[in-house]
Amino acid sequence: MTTIRANYGVMSAGHDGLVATWGRIESHLDRLDSTVASTADMSAEALAAFRMIKARWDTAAADRQLVLRSLAQAVGDARTHYQQVDRALAAQFPV
Repeated sequence: MTTIRANYGVMSAGHDGLVATWGRIESHLDRLDSTVASTADMSAEALAAFRMIKARWDTAAADRQLVLRSLAQAVGDARTHYQQVDRALAAQFPV
């Protein structure tokens, strides 16, 4: 018979780690935006090039954040599901 083990602590830590990671990424991107925004001596050509690259960067960052959020949600949902199944199985064998 195959044994399936679920470590709820590890699943919770994985979920929390993913949530923290996307928070750190958002914070770094916000700091980058404010640093660049405070650079007033940029030429019009450099600013236009930066805005074009930043638009691509923002799209990629948004996609990455969506993936991190989805992974965090999936890990959280899996933990909840495993816990529900464990409780249902335990209820079949009253002590």
